[in-house]
Amino acid sequence: MAKRVGVASIIQETNTFAANRTTMHDFEIQGIWLGADADRKSHGMNIEVAGSLAQLRTHGFDAIPLMRAWAMSGGIFLDNELAKMKALLKEELLTAGKLDGLILNLHGALINESDDHTDAHITEFAREIVGPDVPIVVTHDLHGNPSRRIVAASDALIGFRTYPHIDQGDTGRRAADLMQQLLTNNRRLGTALKKLNMIIPAETMGTSDQPLLQIRELADSLIDNEILDISLFPVQPWIDVAEVGFGITVVHSGNFARANECAEIIRKALWKIHKEFQATLYSVEDAISHAIKGYKGKMQLISQSSDAPSGGSTGDDSRVIASLVNYGSEIVSACTVVDAPAVDKAYSKSIGEEVSVSLGFTIDPRWGKPVAVIAKLLNKGETPVVLTGPAMTGQVVSIGRWVLLESKNKVQILVSESATTTFDPAGYEVAGIDLDKCTIVHVRSPLLFKSGFAGRYGETFSLNLDGPTTPDVKKLNFYKVPRPMIGLDDFAGDLAEVSSD
Repeated sequence: MAKRVGVASIIQETNTFAANRTTMHDFEIQGIWLGADADRKSHGMNIEVAGSLAQLRTHGFDAIPLMRAWAMSGGIFLDNELAKMKALLKEELLTAGKLDGLILNLHGALINESDDHTDAHITEFAREIVGPDVPIVVTHDLHGNPSRRIVAASDALIGFRTYPHIDQGDTGRRAADLMQQLLTNNRRLGTALKKLNMIIPAETMGTSDQPLLQIRELADSLIDNEILDISLFPVQPWIDVAEVGFGITVVHSGNFARANECAEIIRKALWKIHKEFQATLYSVEDAISHAIKGYKGKMQLISQSSDAPSGGSTGDDSRVIASLVNYGSEIVSACTVVDAPAVDKAYSKSIGEEVSVSLGFTIDPRWGKPVAVIAKLLNKGETPVVLTGPAMTGQVVSIGRWVLLESKNKVQILVSESATTTFDPAGYEVAGIDLDKCTIVHVRSPLLFKSGFAGRYGETFSLNLDGPTTPDVKKLNFYKVPRPMIGLDDFAGDLAEVSSD
């Protein structure tokens, strides 16, 4: 009889500086899939759960879909809401019956009110249910913050290899491969974890670019029959927790000393180049000026990473919109903002009618003031976004009702009740915007957009703005992180002072 392996996926990235709090509603609007639905609805998508289920079957296992819950990044998960999520997981685990193995697809940076390591809490909870002898393999996002607790509660922990993230499905498959090592080849696995006290701008985390590319290549060179996986976790830079830093995990087949040695080799290599993780940033005015002057037929991207919904921000900062609509001359461009009251006001209008709205800062007013806009209503609807780029291909993202407005100087503004996904062109194209005719396209993403827009844009200009996902983390107030912290503190000490195991 085939061995039975369950797969459960609970994924959200927390931002402790976000104004909102996460509830089950944030997961429900994107869809919580239980049991067979998790298999049927994820089939063919580039996400972890689909990859794990498919690869388990390739290995001859009886793959048991348990659940898949995903939410856009946001604020701290409320404790009472987490209890509801755990109840769903427990019900699915008990309904599944005896399992021979369990794969947990988790983000790695989920935080609730009473626990800075919710993913570890979920893994410990699952361990209590399945028992001490059932192997558990955990997957994390590259921006996860793996902890000592989750390493102790699991048999193996791995993460994405790419940023921009295009290997979600492949990461799920790698987890299934490790499960085969555990169940079929009867290998005892473990994970070594080391960290460097370092927070770097997300703009500098590209795994195909230097300086991180050389670290990825070094990690790959250390893989052998005993060292099965090495994952790098530059970490979500907008979480203020005590056990945080650039993480390195090494999955081994019993040689813990060798795994620790590999992790230390990588940590020392990171230390040597830690000053190279610097982002080039522009003011809004300079970015617009450079974009217009440098336009050569392909859209120029202005990245407002300081208000990136993919990092937990609300997407309601309208400072870029204000600069574009008040530019003084025609500038064919596309931008977005979350503003439910403005959607409600414009939605009652007919296509082609003029509407006067105040845009921005309806959720998180800490960073600026709304901008008054007089515009024509071009389109409206409530069709969700279906991601078409290489990141999470096929994922359906609800953005609520939306309206497409156009200012007198040809700035098209997609206003939605929930945040759209500007790291993927589909986040705009759902409203009928022809991005290839734009001089400037506004993206609320530090780097993920480079995969979605690959081949379609000219240059990118990252903005130096404050906000919950600012690229200049020194603008945020950290209280719990270990000190000294590279990226936050002016540091001239040695490696030992910023190392943690």
